[in-house]
Formats: sequence, structure tokens, C-alpha cells
Amino acid sequence: MSQPHPATGWSQLNISSLPIQPWKNGGGTTRELLCYPPNADYQSFDWRISLAHVQTAGDFSRFQGIDRHIVLIEGDSMPLLQGEQVHVLHPFKPYSFAGEDPVACLLPQGSTKDLNLMLRRGRAHGSLQAWQGHHGSETLAAGTHLFYLAQGNYQLQADSQRWNLSAGQILTATLSRPLPLDMQAGSADAALIHACITQNGTN
Repeated sequence: MSQPHPATGWSQLNISSLPIQPWKNGGGTTRELLCYPPNADYQSFDWRISLAHVQTAGDFSRFQGIDRHIVLIEGDSMPLLQGEQVHVLHPFKPYSFAGEDPVACLLPQGSTKDLNLMLRRGRAHGSLQAWQGHHGSETLAAGTHLFYLAQGNYQLQADSQRWNLSAGQILTATLSRPLPLDMQAGSADAALIHACITQNGTN
């Protein structure tokens, strides 16, 4: 893991360095990418970002008072059943729902992987977005940011610092002020996922 940039707290790591946590029901595994407060459990976190490997169709765990954002990163599709409604997740198309809602997933084409952002209502808010083959500049808001390279290669640059990301790598930052970020995709199908979190009460 690299040393954080002194001005903006940037750091880079490989997800292979993070532990795999099996689900209690045996239906999949999870890697926790970031959590606040650090080491908080499911009852006490303000927000949490994780990667899930879904191996068995079934019900999602319910999280009262949590807003959930999910994006499919491996697999052709994953249908979500919400009562009588069906929403089909497609790769790199984020979707949001309430954590207390009954949701189940189907795996018609086998196991999938997805990135999840969970936010406790009243304590934090945020969003997920995905870029494919993106070239340009984005202004990052003050707050916590995580970039996950799902496939291909990307070059990111901010504050005269430059990072080359390849598939399976993460770049994180905690910013005290808005900051421009330049992005250059290595190919048209290179896919970069961005999670942004702001604690309630911060500007």
C-alpha cells in the first residue's frame, strides 16, 4: 500500500491484499474495501464499501435504515426481485434501493460480482457511478472517494500526482476541498467505478 499524499490522503492498493469473508448462509463471499468508523460492525457503521462474489441465488440481508447502492462488475446480468417488481442489473449500471426492503437475486447465468455502497440514513450520503473508456476531467467533492478498476487500465491525475490503475486495484482519498481529477482510459472497455461519500454535517 502506498503512502498517502500529504495534502489529500491518496492511497492505492490491490484488492488481493484484503481478506475474504464468507457469508453465514454460504451463498457468497465479501471483501470489505472501506468502512467508517474503521472496524465498525454491521450495526454501527456510518458507511461501508465492499465487493461481493454472489455464488447462490437467494434473499439479500436486510439492513434497517441503510440506503444501498450496487453495481454489477462481473457477469452478464443479475435480476433483483423486489416484491412483484424485477430490476435486472447490467454491468456498470448502478442501482439504488432501501436496505430494509425485501430483495432477492437470481443467477440465471451463474455467479456474479458486484460492488456495494451502504450508507446509514442521517449519518452519511453518497453515490456510485461507473465510467467506461472515459477521457476527461471530473471535479471531486470534499469527502471520501474510492475508485475501483474493474477491467482494463486507467491513468488518474490530481494535485500533480499520477496513478496508473490496472484491474483489481483501488485508489482512495479523503478530500477537505473540491479537487479536479483527470482521467484517461487505456481502452474503450476499461471500466472504473467511483464511490463518493459525504458525512452529514460536513461541507
